Amino acid sequence: MNPRAATLALALLVLAACGAERGAPTPAGYWEGSGRASETPMKDHVRTLTRTADTEFWFTVAWDAERGIGTVSGEAEAKYDAELKVDNLPKVTVPTPGGSVKFEPSVGGKLTDVDNRRRFPIVGVLRLDGGGGGTLLLQKVNAPAGTRREQEDREAGGSRTFDAPMEFTLRADPGVSGTLGGAAGSVTMSSSGRVTAGAMGAEASAGGGNVIVQKIPMVPFSPFTSAPGKVEKRPGGPYVAAFEDRGEKHAFKWSAKQAGGEQRQAPRLTPEAERQVEEMIRRLGAGR
Repeated sequence: MNPRAATLALALLVLAACGAERGAPTPAGYWEGSGRASETPMKDHVRTLTRTADTEFWFTVAWDAERGIGTVSGEAEAKYDAELKVDNLPKVTVPTPGGSVKFEPSVGGKLTDVDNRRRFPIVGVLRLDGGGGGTLLLQKVNAPAGTRREQEDREAGGSRTFDAPMEFTLRADPGVSGTLGGAAGSVTMSSSGRVTAGAMGAEASAGGGNVIVQKIPMVPFSPFTSAPGKVEKRPGGPYVAAFEDRGEKHAFKWSAKQAGGEQRQAPRLTPEAERQVEEMIRRLGAGR
């Protein structure tokens, strides 16, 4: 081969390599996913409190090839449920707005809010390693604090924040005792059937003097944990991610995949959300 032909062939190889590099698949773009989370924050020989969240979510990945990471911004909608089971309880029917709720013999409390869905923004960090795999960390964005007056004004105008508490109805009668506590307040049920609460709620009696019903606010929990999921690329297909963590009193599972076609506008990150993302990058060590 003459020198001129050899030079031309080399140039074509370099151009082809550059084109292949530019066309290499990345995890950038639109993703969709779903998951289910369950917790048992109270469990003893007579009482079991469980709460669940079924979640659908989407997000977009802004990919930084130079750093090998992508920042995630999107939205999730979770449907919540909760139930407190207590052994040896009588049946009772309690009036609620728009109807009534029936408590079976083993049920000592349940989520009775007609609006048990919450839509909230999510952020995250996706990182790839040299072997073609990687990690994806997703988190619920912290709710805007605001003042008490601002929160009341929003609710008065029909606007509820994504962390707005949901109504949980407790029943207490002989044999029911214990305390539920959390960010929304606390409720103590005595074995005599007396209920005391450190939270706002309307107290009523039902089924004679032996059953007391207490409505308390329950703050939605996040369906995502502080641990990342595993990312991989399917052969000839999109990037996918999956997470699962199971223990004696919890089970968190979600999956997501890169999706073509439909596109959505990712919510604009607030300064607080940006700080949340930077903290996630720092924790993962992906900013180096």
